[in-house]
Amino acid sequence: MRKSGLPLLATVLIVLATVGVLNDRGVATNPVVAGTGAASPAAQSSALYCTGLTNARGGLRGVVTFINTTADTRQVLVHAFATGATSAVATAFTLGPYARQSVAPTNLLVGKTYALAAQIDGGGVSAVQVASRFGTQSPCVNQGVTNWYASGFDSTVGSSAVLSVYNPTATAAVFNVTAFTPGGFSSPASLQGVSVGPHAVMTLNLGEQIVATQNFGVQVTVLRGSLVAVGDQVSKNVASFNYGTTLLASTGILPLVTTANRAIAQVRIANPGPAPATVTLKVKLGKFHVAAQSTELRPYHSAMIVITPNTAIPAAGEATLTMTSTQAVDVTLVTGTQEGLTSSPLGSPVSRAVLADVTGGGFDRAVVTNVSAAKTLVSWTLRHHGTLTSSGTTALGARASASLGVLLGGRAKLRGSTLVLTSATASLVVSATLSTSPAGVTLTSALNGG
Repeated sequence: MRKSGLPLLATVLIVLATVGVLNDRGVATNPVVAGTGAASPAAQSSALYCTGLTNARGGLRGVVTFINTTADTRQVLVHAFATGATSAVATAFTLGPYARQSVAPTNLLVGKTYALAAQIDGGGVSAVQVASRFGTQSPCVNQGVTNWYASGFDSTVGSSAVLSVYNPTATAAVFNVTAFTPGGFSSPASLQGVSVGPHAVMTLNLGEQIVATQNFGVQVTVLRGSLVAVGDQVSKNVASFNYGTTLLASTGILPLVTTANRAIAQVRIANPGPAPATVTLKVKLGKFHVAAQSTELRPYHSAMIVITPNTAIPAAGEATLTMTSTQAVDVTLVTGTQEGLTSSPLGSPVSRAVLADVTGGGFDRAVVTNVSAAKTLVSWTLRHHGTLTSSGTTALGARASASLGVLLGGRAKLRGSTLVLTSATASLVVSATLSTSPAGVTLTSALNGG
């Protein structure tokens, strides 16, 4: 029998009551626990952390949506805090079987950049933060990390790049930020030995140090403690989260890359290593034969490969890009229009993925890709307002993709629904594009379902 969540909630409330007022960089919240994305559905308790939402002036005002993928009721306690605020605020709610609940941090306290920390009396709950105006999204995680990479930032006129970090531990964390630009390595003194207090959130304006640079990557190295990091990228009239990665990659798949007229699609790459890297993208686009696209990166440099507009690549829907590199690199797909661009880091494979339509607008396209070199069986359940509408199992070949719209009998079935996909190994990457014009310019990824 599952244990009651009330002792957990009471304990956390006591912890919150002991929190003191911190400096203007942050306020207190809960300690970190291990794991990423969401805990296993069988876990007795779990935690989720989100950072990067802002007030309206910051461009990424929005909500965090909690999604229960289990048949059990979960008790959720959320702490909201912000830069510029003097204290944390707690709110608690019950999350029924297969239910959702959204929390808007701007309704809880006044601040500049927000973070949420949630304690849950069981596993199987995922969470995602969504920018209300743009629909751009970032998954919440349940652990801090000691090394984090993100690429594709832009600090040119009309754009801003801000790093939001949250310290989920009970002691101060210290970290360094290093940048990789088209001109090479940059290590500004003001970004070295930065301290963030226990259970605190802070922001760093990267553009103040990496000035007027269209394409740069960063590495956050935590010297003491651990951190949750997200990049807030504003590009002209559009804002998005760059949630980065903890691991560099020498291979990867980008399944839904727009080639539509009036669209922009760029693969932005940072090489944080001491050896040069040759990055090659194989392009699969319908029946067209497209020559591979490649670039050379010197050590500690950044570069990009333009997919759209590109005279070598026809405007013919969504392309699948297969990336290989002679050295492990950090890769981000940047898409949009002349009105602004959004960032989508290379997806990490998981064994259990949760794709939820949290905006209500549905998806133009959604695919599941098996990134492994062996065939795998993929099982799925689809629920609409908690009611099971579809389930099944399908075989997916090595490095093959399947349209979820076709698999489920039409993309309309994904509108407002929650889809859970599982395989025996961590080999699934689930990608989707929001409904936009031109098509495919705003991407989202599935949440790690534990």
